[in-house]
Amino acid sequence: MRQFSLTNHKGDRLTILEHGASMQSWSVAVGPERRELILGYANPQQYQQDNSYLGAVVGPYANRIGNGNLQLAGQHYQLQLNEGKHHLHGGANGLHRQQWQLQQQTSSSVQLRCILPDGHSGYPGPTAFSVLYQLNADSSLDVTLSASATQLTLAGPTLHPYFNLSGKAEPINQHQLWLNAEQYTPTDSDKIPTGQLLAVAETALDFRHCKTIGTVQLDHNLAVTADMQQNAAILTSPDQQLRLLVRSDYPGLQVYTGDYLAAPFSPRQGICLEPQFYPDAPNHSQFPLRLTSPEQPFSAHILYQLEHG
Repeated sequence: MRQFSLTNHKGDRLTILEHGASMQSWSVAVGPERRELILGYANPQQYQQDNSYLGAVVGPYANRIGNGNLQLAGQHYQLQLNEGKHHLHGGANGLHRQQWQLQQQTSSSVQLRCILPDGHSGYPGPTAFSVLYQLNADSSLDVTLSASATQLTLAGPTLHPYFNLSGKAEPINQHQLWLNAEQYTPTDSDKIPTGQLLAVAETALDFRHCKTIGTVQLDHNLAVTADMQQNAAILTSPDQQLRLLVRSDYPGLQVYTGDYLAAPFSPRQGICLEPQFYPDAPNHSQFPLRLTSPEQPFSAHILYQLEHG
């Protein structure tokens, strides 16, 4: 399994795998020590058995689609049901299970490509996906996700790294979190949105003021400010030495506190901050969504900005 190493002049290091275009490692210097920021398997072959989407690009469409039901221009498509009676993260063999092909590479960037055939996991296609990772001199990671298709289809991939800014194998409970979100999309018992947008005020999802995560269990989509000039989220390490700022042009952000992580990791050892369209958006006309067609290729932008305390 090929690995691609990116570096900048500050000594930040990012390792990307061709399997799932996955982020395996992201480390930075904090004082005299080198600190690992994301969870990763030491042996790249372990990613082939991973069920936590560890560091991967997920899709074609991130998150859940109720009953695998997809309607496009009057045509019904049945997506693969890989989470009970629902579709999750592109199916069992979504982008996270694919071997991506190298397109171009420099010392600080890599672009990978993957083509899914027509009917893969039920999606119309073929669709060509691309991800460009750019590690900048200011310790930001700039990611562009793209897709082009020969017919009308659904694309909305995202990144699935688990962050732990302490660099230690401990829960993320003592991290501090701020979210630029006034509303969230409530779900039923299967985590499928009801179609409502409710206020975060007076709920466990209210992180409009920075606070310690504690023991609250999060696996929710927040309606964030979709603007590359404004932070959607800020995560701060327990020792205040590192801050991670998340920006995206996606309208939603899934916040997941890793409560179902399994060995060799432990529950809550990492937190996911996943920019995305809202879950099940194709089945809720009031939810923001951009379809992909030959005339309108897909593109999304995610920026992770690191700041040292």
